[in-house]
Amino acid sequence: MTVEIIEPHGLCAGVDAAVARALRLRDVYCLHGLVHNEIITGDLRDLRFKFVESVEDVPKGGTVVFSAHGVGPSVRRAAKDRELTVVDATCPFVDRVHRAARSFAKRGMPVAIICDPAHVEARGIADEVLDLPDGRALVPENGLLSDWPGGSGPAKGLEGRKIGVVAQTTMNADDVERCVAVLRGKYDIESSADVCAATKDRQNAVRRFAKTHHGEGSRVLVLGSPSSSNCRRLAEIARECGTGSLLAGTMDEVRALDLNGVDVLGVTSGASTPERFFTEAVRYLRNVPRHVAIVMDGNGRWASQRGKKRGEGHVAGAETLSKVLEWCGDRGIAYLTVYAFSTENWKRPKAEVDGLMSLFARMLKLKGGDFVRKKVRFRMIGRRGDLSKGLLATIEELERRTAGFERQFIVAISYGGRAEIVDAVNEAIRRGEPMTEETFSRCLYAPDVPDPDLVIRTSGELRTSNFLLWESAYSEYYFTDVLWPDFSESDLDKALESYASRHRRMGGV
Repeated sequence: MTVEIIEPHGLCAGVDAAVARALRLRDVYCLHGLVHNEIITGDLRDLRFKFVESVEDVPKGGTVVFSAHGVGPSVRRAAKDRELTVVDATCPFVDRVHRAARSFAKRGMPVAIICDPAHVEARGIADEVLDLPDGRALVPENGLLSDWPGGSGPAKGLEGRKIGVVAQTTMNADDVERCVAVLRGKYDIESSADVCAATKDRQNAVRRFAKTHHGEGSRVLVLGSPSSSNCRRLAEIARECGTGSLLAGTMDEVRALDLNGVDVLGVTSGASTPERFFTEAVRYLRNVPRHVAIVMDGNGRWASQRGKKRGEGHVAGAETLSKVLEWCGDRGIAYLTVYAFSTENWKRPKAEVDGLMSLFARMLKLKGGDFVRKKVRFRMIGRRGDLSKGLLATIEELERRTAGFERQFIVAISYGGRAEIVDAVNEAIRRGEPMTEETFSRCLYAPDVPDPDLVIRTSGELRTSNFLLWESAYSEYYFTDVLWPDFSESDLDKALESYASRHRRMGGV
């Protein structure tokens, strides 16, 4: 089975901002769910968030978070009456729809809302209209308009009146366009109906995938909560385009999927699905290692074979590393650790060492924005005291800027496996803890990082070279004759295929 990632996927900017803001809070109340995703809700419960369905359930004078779906003016007034501190996480696009609906209503126009009337976002939009003295909210039903919340037959008294039209941001973009066209044929309308750009981009990506992959052997897997409107829409669109769809909100549900007969599986996720879930699911589906470590060997020989200076080999190796980081992300690898400079490398000629250190600093400054944009956490392991103040400042600044991201890129500089073990022993002694494997592991350079599943070494050398000696005790190894600057995407895939073919017993049967 081929697993293809459908881009774009995952958190939209509005949800990302709402979650980032909420994660800085503790012991507060949240009106409804912050977003429709049980994983994020669980994270917030761990921060002692309490979820309520009414501001009346928040103690007077307390703090309440308004979800990304937004609230109407009556809720805001109720919060003010209860003297609540409000943290407003409303998505900017949702807020724009609220303003458009209220503007139509202020101009004396009934407002048609293309929506699921039961959705919390739709209720907030309707409240903007109904809050005004003569505000009238409508819902499209079977090509006609009914009074909010619908189901009571065609609305009366619309003859000769101009009607404003807005839409819930997570609707199917094609459905919204068709509905507007139908309404335009029966009523005098002014439309501001559109789904958010992130929602539309994800829906169009599913359509593109379905256009080239359809039939019995193809499926689209949407990762996200069944309670999420945008996740359900993605699954519906895949089915409408002739490609079967699956929806899974947890790893247990992913593992329980029946994928018999599926040749091509396109994987996407809703705008409220955490990246860590997406990465873990893709890794599981592809049988991809969670953590890959690489000994990047052969820069000098690569340069020598081409009559170049060794420094040019290191520059070429840095360019390869940038590509490998991208490829690993595409394949769902959550952790990448690379051996950039060992404790023994200080013995090299001073000019080469200085050139390498300058290259490190230059690449980190050049790529820092990419790490932030692509949400990759940068970390260094090794003896920091060996580095210049300038390089160390660059490293630590980038570590601070990317500290909140889940996917991790770990660079070993002035690193040695034996040195790490010695440093860990000394740290354990300093802490005065009884020496066990668990307490010892907590004293390593990156104790929260899982052990590497796969260690790759390039250039034909068949040794560990003092790299992650403790952490790689049960790692699978893959050796290739390819020199690091020539390491290609197909070479990475060969290593991953080799890993996937192995049965890791870990001491068992």
